[in-house]
Amino acid sequence: MNTLLETRVKSQLKFEHNHLPRDLGDGLVLRTATPADVEAVAQFNGRIHGAERADKFDPMVAAWARDFCSEQHPTCGPSNVFLVEDTRAVKIVSSMCLIPQTWTYAGIPFEVGRPEAVGTDPDYRRRGLVRAQFEALHAKSAAMGHLVQGITGILWY
Repeated sequence: MNTLLETRVKSQLKFEHNHLPRDLGDGLVLRTATPADVEAVAQFNGRIHGAERADKFDPMVAAWARDFCSEQHPTCGPSNVFLVEDTRAVKIVSSMCLIPQTWTYAGIPFEVGRPEAVGTDPDYRRRGLVRAQFEALHAKSAAMGHLVQGITGILWY
């Protein structure tokens, strides 16, 4: 009998083998992060989500991204962070993460995938990068056995 962890590892390997990395054209590649990407993911998110003005950087947002992209994170980690890299400029231009959680309804636990930290560099918007990442996120979430994905914390969404 497989444990839940064994099932998730097998799903992870099957997902990665079949879906990513993916060439999006124009030097853009969709892939999952690696431990070597942690600081670049943190810097990208601190810049993109950090402030209302594009020239601001928020170290708290960077710290949050550094945490969820870390191999020490209890549920997320680098393999649950999707990013689009401009291989010509050698930089992250879009990213999001999938945070696996267990929720309950009427005392019944069920698996949920939470997309978080969705953002794209303004110079790369309107190219379908978030859509491509969400396709990968939905596939991985399903492979992990999540019954739903839910975006929380955005009052107007």
